[in-house]
Amino acid sequence: MASASESVTTLTQEEMDCVILDAREGDLETLTEIFTELSPQLLLTIKDDVTLSTPIHMAAANGHFEVVKYLLSIVDKKDAIALASQQNESGNTPLHWAAFAGHLDVVELLVNEYEVDPFVKNSSGHDSIFEAENNKQDAIEAWFLKKFAVEDYDLKVEEGDNETKITYTPGKESKEADDAAAAAADAAAAAASASAPASTEEIEDKTEKLSI
Repeated sequence: MASASESVTTLTQEEMDCVILDAREGDLETLTEIFTELSPQLLLTIKDDVTLSTPIHMAAANGHFEVVKYLLSIVDKKDAIALASQQNESGNTPLHWAAFAGHLDVVELLVNEYEVDPFVKNSSGHDSIFEAENNKQDAIEAWFLKKFAVEDYDLKVEEGDNETKITYTPGKESKEADDAAAAAADAAAAAASASAPASTEEIEDKTEKLSI
């Protein structure tokens, strides 16, 4: 005779919404009860039918570290890594939302344990590092910069009236960093000689925020 967890293979959207709400509210006790009764693999199918956000998005956005940790622990590591990096309808990963909202412990968990890439961009062209910086989450921005040694590249960008000047001092960095900096310098030089200065309308709107 099949157990309850084996007999339930799909959830209705209403049932999914209940799980999403529990994750959003940080109700670890209820979530534990649910996935004790149901197959943890069902977690991989749960998402909002409009935003495509998952329970991981909701828990991460609201800083529920223990919920994020628990939900990702109940599925196979390969599936957990994919789930932690899943993008919603706006292209945001759970890391985008955790970084934007200032939840450093969740950011560290997603990056260190589940390999979420902070350079993945959402539909607005923003990565998780930008979201932290744009919302003045200084501790998270500093952690990202230290973790990925962005400051060690010694890449300097100077905006002038008629040109963009990029200087780069090679050091201990990888060949990829050298190549990327050289390509950026070449592209900036070509743009400066071929086009007029950017208008104010072309400058990125620094005040844009995520809709969580």
